[in-house]
Amino acid sequence: MNTKKISLAIASVGLKVCLAGVAVGMAYVAAFFEHQARVDSIQPPAGEIVSEKPPAQTVVAFADSLKPDLSLLAKIKEQSSAKPVFDKKLNNYENMIHEAAKAHQVSPALIKAVIQAESRFNAQAVSSQGAVGLMQILPSTARSMGVSSPLEPYDNITAGVRYLKTLLKEFNDDEYLALAAYNCGPDAIRRYGNNMPPFRETKTFVAKVMEYYTSYIDS
Repeated sequence: MNTKKISLAIASVGLKVCLAGVAVGMAYVAAFFEHQARVDSIQPPAGEIVSEKPPAQTVVAFADSLKPDLSLLAKIKEQSSAKPVFDKKLNNYENMIHEAAKAHQVSPALIKAVIQAESRFNAQAVSSQGAVGLMQILPSTARSMGVSSPLEPYDNITAGVRYLKTLLKEFNDDEYLALAAYNCGPDAIRRYGNNMPPFRETKTFVAKVMEYYTSYIDS
């Protein structure tokens, strides 16, 4: 083979090796700076004393910060699915609600909120405790309110609103306490000195009704 050609071939191979080395070196430098940027992003503020290696909890906290806030997502989902204005069954009872509201001077929005929380406008709803109808009235409570057919929507709303009005009067129009008494009974409220009782179910019920109440007022 011609000596000149051999020399050119050797030079070509050498150049390729050299270029490959440069490429590897540049890739290494780029990787180093990318790694350093990630490390710097989790460094604490200036002045804080840190160890040479970031503690494991710092790495975990940084990873956790990238996760979605599931509690926030759940809350948004609950609020979007709990808008009472979308409940078309309300239309079947709108006139009855306004009639009872006018007769007993109770906000129709509050009555709707109670019905939404208690039965979601299911007139045939029956609870494990025996409460029935739209406003989930116990038969004994209905009788005390002068109603004998609590499963009938008109009578159920009449009894429920009349009962709610007695609770509002007893607790000086404090809607929170009246709703708590509607859920767990007025005796429980009295036992706690006319304050909100520490019952999780009752607190959840009151919060739910007040959320619906606000939605109905705004709608």
